[in-house]
Amino acid sequence: MNVKNISTTISEDIIITNLTGFITIADVNTWFNSFEKTCYSFIRQGKKYKLLVNRKGYTPEHFSVQKLWKDKFFSKNILENTIAVAFLLEEGDILIHLEQSNTKDNAMFSCNYDQLIDWLTKYK
Repeated sequence: MNVKNISTTISEDIIITNLTGFITIADVNTWFNSFEKTCYSFIRQGKKYKLLVNRKGYTPEHFSVQKLWKDKFFSKNILENTIAVAFLLEEGDILIHLEQSNTKDNAMFSCNYDQLIDWLTKYK
């Protein structure tokens, strides 16, 4: 069963956002409303944050779901206030490609949640 998780939580200066399971366009909109509010709670205070984006077990209903997620997630204001971003993804070709092609010091891709949390916690 592909259980849906479209939640966003905070752990100190790390925003943990989940968009997993069988996802529709409505789910992306619901997820983004919560995610955006959480990010703006930091931005309004003049604080920057780190992001852990959980996409492990993500199954879009249609290719347009992925496009909508990208359009919403890669918002200039949200990303310019991000210190570092870690993506939790399924093992496979996409993860391998992202790991090998990543040129950003403040971005990490992995299938290991604990590794990403440790990296974000230590990232300065």
